[in-house]
Parts: sequence; C-alpha cells; structure tokens
Amino acid sequence: MNQVLLAQNASIPSSTVGDATVRTGLEGRVSFENIGVLLGNIIIAAMVIAGLMVFFYLIMGGIQYISSGGDKAQAEAARNRITYALIGLVIVVGSFAITKLIEAFFGINIINFELPKAKGEMGAI
Repeated sequence: MNQVLLAQNASIPSSTVGDATVRTGLEGRVSFENIGVLLGNIIIAAMVIAGLMVFFYLIMGGIQYISSGGDKAQAEAARNRITYALIGLVIVVGSFAITKLIEAFFGINIINFELPKAKGEMGAI
C-alpha cells in the first residue's frame, strides 16, 4: 500500500516516509545529515563574527580617540570602547581555548561533533 501525498506541483521531487511518499520540494537542497555538524558550523561562524566585531570596535575606538581633540569625555568614551573590545577579544579567545582544552581532555571533537547513527533495520532512519 503505497500512498502518494502531493503538494501544489506534481513535478516536485519526492521522499518516502514509511508507506507514503511526501513531495516537499527540498530534496537535494537541504542536506543536514547530522545536527552536530550544523552546531559546529554555527559555533565557528559565531567565533569568526565575534572576532570581526572586536576588530571593528578597536578601529572605531582608535578613530574616536584620535578625533576626540583633547575633550576628556570623548577620550574616556574612546578608551572605554577599546577596553570593552579587548575584553571581548579575551572572551572569544578564552572560549576557543576552553573548547580546545575540553576536546583534548575528553578526546572528542566539539567543533565537528557527529552524533552516532542508528544501526539495524528497526532503528535505521
């Protein structure tokens, strides 16, 4: 008993779920085989974005400090921006170092973490 559930367009590729074929249109486009790989990629992207933001805030703080023109309030604001950017850099580098330390200590790869796949006929997905 093979049922076909159709979407709006009959020419959309299909996937089989149990006894039914469901046409979603996402076949071949979305290929997350493992949620661990997705999370690892998100962590890497977040660290890269954080590093770029630190660099941007350091540049902006430097420009603000140079253009303060001797005004103590603007110079203090610029020093605070640079200080906060450096604290952010320490946090990003520290989180990366802690991740690598955990990887080395436990012998796992957090960034490219792969969840075990189910084996056997009943548990196969």
